[in-house]
Amino acid sequence: MAYSTSTKSSPGTRLIGRLHGAPSQSERSFWRLLFRTSVMAGVLHAAFILLFYALDVTALTLVNIGSVLLYALICVLLSRSGARFYAFGLLIFEIQTHAVLASYLIGWDAGFHYYAIIAIPIITLANYDSQRTKGAAITGLITLMVATDALLRDTAPIHVLPGYILDALHFINLTGLLTILALIVAFYSRLITHTEHKLRKLATTDPLTGLLNRRSMIEIWQLELATQRRSGNPLSLILCDIDNFKKVNDTHGHEVGDRVLRAVSNTLSKGIRQSDHVARWGGEEFLILMIGAPIGKAEQLAHQLRTAIGQLVVPVDEHELTIALTFGVTEIPAHAPHSQEAAIARADAALYAGKHAGRNCVRCQPHESAEILTTNGAV
Repeated sequence: MAYSTSTKSSPGTRLIGRLHGAPSQSERSFWRLLFRTSVMAGVLHAAFILLFYALDVTALTLVNIGSVLLYALICVLLSRSGARFYAFGLLIFEIQTHAVLASYLIGWDAGFHYYAIIAIPIITLANYDSQRTKGAAITGLITLMVATDALLRDTAPIHVLPGYILDALHFINLTGLLTILALIVAFYSRLITHTEHKLRKLATTDPLTGLLNRRSMIEIWQLELATQRRSGNPLSLILCDIDNFKKVNDTHGHEVGDRVLRAVSNTLSKGIRQSDHVARWGGEEFLILMIGAPIGKAEQLAHQLRTAIGQLVVPVDEHELTIALTFGVTEIPAHAPHSQEAAIARADAALYAGKHAGRNCVRCQPHESAEILTTNGAV
């Protein structure tokens, strides 16, 4: 039976929410990355305050005090969704300004210009603006870095520091740059892996019930048929359908119908073996593929599931709704494999016979030429 479902959070609702400012997973991850980067940078600049105060480089001490205050402001702005764009701009401004001023005050060899490189991946990964705008911003940053290099590389610094101090700063800053870049790469690698997992789940499962969808069940079935040809083990199918489901939808609404589908799906998935597969086959139909199971074992499982489903109750207003399923069972013997369509047709014929016999029962058709059987004999 075909029907349409209605949930409280439809794709259209989610899209409207996103258009009105609800951040996506990638956006939330990006802002978390900026927040963590800002905290790390603030701590690093606080250490530089102590260092340059001890070295009596007053100008750079004041610059780092300003940087710490700016990063504190950036963290505050990042915690407010409406101010994150300004935090992003301030972060890029601080990175570039500090790199130029530090290189001008104590020289190029200290390695503070390395941090300017961080702005490029941050802009690239940002969710704002078009690719053209990002390209223009990155081009401007590259131009600034090259110009700074040309102007300051051979220019005498305002404050001359001992060679060992410059060497130490150089390696500290190089290590800091590489560490931050590694963290950015690791962070987004995890994000990509998580996103791929979600996309794979969306592509292979039914969004309402969480069971396998029809396409993924067909693919798994094909793989199991190939394995069956090598192993010689039988496969069995159980096709089941919720009795009077259209009446449930018409009487109580699609929201209650969805709750029934989820309750049935949960019971079926808990009731099968770990080696078996269950899918929402379509509408209120479900398909179970049993691996290495003859029809007798499949029939036994179908009776167990029918009993478990019969114990389900779905609260509706002030009363409880009971659920019943009809099951059609067939076997795919290893010595006589048939097409998937033929196997489904046999299971469907058995299911139809169960519906015709009064529903809430199990019917079996062992193979194409066999009569449809009940537990105790022929119908």
